[in-house]
Amino acid sequence: MPRRRKEDPGSRRRARDRRLHRSRHRAALSVEKPPFSRVQALVKKIPRGRVATYGQLSKMIDGRLTPVGVGWAIRAAGEDEIPWFRVVNGKGGISTDAFHMGLQRSLLEAEGVRFDDGNVIDLERYGWKPAKLEAKPKPEPKRK
Repeated sequence: MPRRRKEDPGSRRRARDRRLHRSRHRAALSVEKPPFSRVQALVKKIPRGRVATYGQLSKMIDGRLTPVGVGWAIRAAGEDEIPWFRVVNGKGGISTDAFHMGLQRSLLEAEGVRFDDGNVIDLERYGWKPAKLEAKPKPEPKRK
């Protein structure tokens, strides 16, 4: 029969402390939504007849995802869960694959969004400007 190792008297305490630390850490993380969920919640708030850009959504979640990451978050949600078609690129153009390009355009036009001759949306006219974002104070420039 193998000899039992003598247990370190502090090991149980350290193990308990690690468990408590992990549970506190998990609780702190669960308060804030993960970036994908935050993006998907924002996309649901874009009103009919308005569009937002990938970069705009990235800024709204404090840059936790790049604009490309915002695209991945939208794609991960599925077509039926969020109005994915209301998100366009920074120039007001459609950045989906060829199959969805016509679909996205027709869905936006059905909501009253108009495209110019170059297949671009006027972001000044149709861009979503949420009140919370506009009310954010601009940071003061750093002094030298």
